[in-house]
Amino acid sequence: MMATESLARRNFDADEMRLITTCLTEAHESSQTRWIARVVEADVEDVLECYAQAGDRDRFFWQRVEADESFCGLGTVDEVESGGASRFCDIRDWAEDLDDRIHWIGSPRPAPAPLFLGGFGFEAEAMVSPDWKAFPAARFVLPEILIERRAGQSRWILFVRVEPGATEHSIVTELDARFEDAVLASSSSGVEAAPPPSAETAEAAKGHGGLEFIVRADRSHASFRDQIIHALAEIEAGRMAKIVLARSLSVDHDADIEIPSFLERLRTQYPSCTLMAIGRGKDTFLAATPETLIRVEGHEVESAALAGSAPRGRHPEEDRALGQALLDSEKENLEHGHVVCLIRDVVESCCEAFEISEKPTLRRLVGIQHLETRLRGHLKSRSDGQKAVDLLELVEALHPTPAVGGVPAANAVAWLRRFEELDRGWYAAPVGWLDREGGGDFCVALRSALIRNGLGPPGESGASRTLLFAGAGIVSGSDPEQELIETRIKLRALLALMTEI
Repeated sequence: MMATESLARRNFDADEMRLITTCLTEAHESSQTRWIARVVEADVEDVLECYAQAGDRDRFFWQRVEADESFCGLGTVDEVESGGASRFCDIRDWAEDLDDRIHWIGSPRPAPAPLFLGGFGFEAEAMVSPDWKAFPAARFVLPEILIERRAGQSRWILFVRVEPGATEHSIVTELDARFEDAVLASSSSGVEAAPPPSAETAEAAKGHGGLEFIVRADRSHASFRDQIIHALAEIEAGRMAKIVLARSLSVDHDADIEIPSFLERLRTQYPSCTLMAIGRGKDTFLAATPETLIRVEGHEVESAALAGSAPRGRHPEEDRALGQALLDSEKENLEHGHVVCLIRDVVESCCEAFEISEKPTLRRLVGIQHLETRLRGHLKSRSDGQKAVDLLELVEALHPTPAVGGVPAANAVAWLRRFEELDRGWYAAPVGWLDREGGGDFCVALRSALIRNGLGPPGESGASRTLLFAGAGIVSGSDPEQELIETRIKLRALLALMTEI
């Protein structure tokens, strides 16, 4: 892939120079940092190829294939971390403050569009496990470069900090450097399959017959079934109506996991899912998730309830029978109904117009199918015409939905904290982006993995480690063995594509 943008575009026209001067003046007079965002039209065929050039710098990739929407953020010019009860508010305050101090120059950019990128942990407090050290309870960034492709058009957005002591020359020089960086990131030859092992790796692997993957469950099947039985006792006692119990696999490998090629396989296998990857240093959290938590564009809001599962059939007739059994299942509809009720109550209360599917439909994925109910509405307005609520208020009100936590949410999360014995980190949590207008897009990070490369020498077991996560919704009538099988189906989805053995 080659970017067709000419280097001549590095020359700034009179309007751009005037706006740069205005930004410098405001920084000097206020003694506060400002930012410049320069929008440049570009020719980018595949944003994943740009993400593949990121190396170990901060990086964020997002793609909805069916919507022809993809972008990646590279580097960081500003960031915020938070935890505790105020984390959603802290992120909102940070984003609003930065937005007020960004000066836009260059080509027009259709709104809404991603600007602030990040996510939240499942829990409000920082994770205990060192595996999650790169992913706190809340973290968002303003990147150095955004490379985006939407509706057949692509562009670069180049961000630089403007400190009170900056000069016109220093800002132009830094924007030039960002431009060169964007050219380099957009000039790769494609996402390839993982390269063959290096000579060092191959030599180290000879002693045990080749590269290996060592897979371990975080607990035995018997322990997981016992936890389900305990959860069912809580449900029967009336202390909860539903709880989502998760487990994980750790996968030790003799070499680094090739993240771009893994993402390419996920994109091919799950084109109807949202593909995401967030990297810091050698750690990457990624997901191919079927579940939209909430999406706000202007005043329009969309969400979807996804809960209740069944395997796919081995042939069309069996697949149809399994799908119909899922649609007819009292137990699966009960599980699904808890999710629908919460999302409907939260979203409908904020809307002046609201629509919801009359009954669930099937969301079919490789190896598994789910019940899905779609919801959409038009958000209420304040007296000044602005939205009465913003996206982060909705995210905070919805998380965790009964699809990943339980009912009632506080009881379920407290039970999970005590008995699940799993540090979920960003698994099953809201990950997404914010625009300039209180909108954006957040998904629930399901079908997800935490990949930690560079933990040891190539050729030795544990050179990299991957944690895979999956959960099952427990309601009255759940069968422990069937719930275990559901988690195995979900875990295999990523394990098979990662190992390719």
